[in-house]
Amino acid sequence: MGVNEAAAEVLRSVGGKRNVLANSLCMTRLRIRVANPTIVDKQALNSIEGVLGTTTRGADGFEVVFGPRVVADVFESFAGLTGLPPTIEAALPVTSFSPSRLSVQITSQGGQVASAADMASTLDDFDDDEDAPEAPAPADDDAAESDASELERMLLGGEDDFEDEADDLDDEDEDGLRLLVINGPNINMLGVREPDVYGKQDFSALLELCKQVASKEGFVDCLCFQSNHEGDIVDKIQDAYQVFDGIVINPGAYTHTSVAILDALKAVSIPAIEVHISNVDEREEFRKVSYVRAACFETISGMGIDGYRKAIEDMASHLRG
Repeated sequence: MGVNEAAAEVLRSVGGKRNVLANSLCMTRLRIRVANPTIVDKQALNSIEGVLGTTTRGADGFEVVFGPRVVADVFESFAGLTGLPPTIEAALPVTSFSPSRLSVQITSQGGQVASAADMASTLDDFDDDEDAPEAPAPADDDAAESDASELERMLLGGEDDFEDEADDLDDEDEDGLRLLVINGPNINMLGVREPDVYGKQDFSALLELCKQVASKEGFVDCLCFQSNHEGDIVDKIQDAYQVFDGIVINPGAYTHTSVAILDALKAVSIPAIEVHISNVDEREEFRKVSYVRAACFETISGMGIDGYRKAIEDMASHLRG
């Protein structure tokens, strides 16, 4: 597999061009910020030939680790496919790092963790790509040692890791309000699903709006989650306990059926606002029933995706008292 094909596979695995908000390069890591993290296929990312491992980065970021001899070429190709400005991030040493806070998944080969020799062999396949610039290649042993050292730094941290990794950890401890936005079934189909009812703006536009408004209102974090599965939504609400300060939720069709989501909201006792893109009170009779409303202090309906703007603004006002 060549660098161009690898870049295309990475793009497909993270949900395509429309899901990528930013791309950058730091050392051996292709850093990608996405609009909807829930559609990223992590298993596919880790199965791409030449990928040494992956990490998550904040609420909406992913890092794909390649060897030092190929990562720049993969990044250049990836940035060309997305059409977004390529950014090179400086990597500076840090003096303290907590490895337990970094989630790393190492690519397996044949059911086993890839050895240094395996990684070097994989990187050699990239060197054969006709599009890759010619450059003196280190001996196989040196390449294997370099790649293994990179993975060791990912797992163990220490002085050779990256300054902005430490910044991410500091951000998790940053004081301030955190917002969770939950969307239920079929909301990811905005722009395609009944545009006369739900509007022509797509799901990416909704996610971007939420991030922008949340930042403007002073939230230090805004995690947007979407699922078509009731249990996943219940799990996400439970996981929000003592982590998030407010929940904006559009349960979709589960609004009218799910006692489980209602019970989860009541259990965590996090202030919540119910949002609906369409005016549910003017639609079918069954849509006028809302179970989750009993756990929410406000309901916003019929404002399109701007209803999320109002919900975030009202949540910020409520939390600030």
